[in-house]
Amino acid sequence: MRRALLAAALAASILVPGAATAQDAKRTETINGLVRIVGAQAGIVLYCRKLYTVDDTVSEGLSRTVRRALDSAIGRRQAKAAIAEEGQRVARTIAEVGADQWCADQRDILNTDGVRVFVD
Repeated sequence: MRRALLAAALAASILVPGAATAQDAKRTETINGLVRIVGAQAGIVLYCRKLYTVDDTVSEGLSRTVRRALDSAIGRRQAKAAIAEEGQRVARTIAEVGADQWCADQRDILNTDGVRVFVD
């Protein structure tokens, strides 16, 4: 009986208009977030080390883990392209606001979310 109810619920969710769309939107949002993490880590390594002490082990581990997840989710080629595009976006943002401000913002964000990329 439980299996039948589960199968019916799954079938209904597939047939409900917008159910797949909402799920696709959530997946896209998650993938975009992962890409932003890798882009931010690249920016931190390239620009913020001059201003703050960065925990290389945490930063590299975070990037490596997220890259693996992206490769699994969207394939290596697409992940690489998305990361390259995000790297360009991060570079433009840093050029616009300045490394001092961008790095200070990243430090505030990252050191409050439980990930200690910045040591000081």
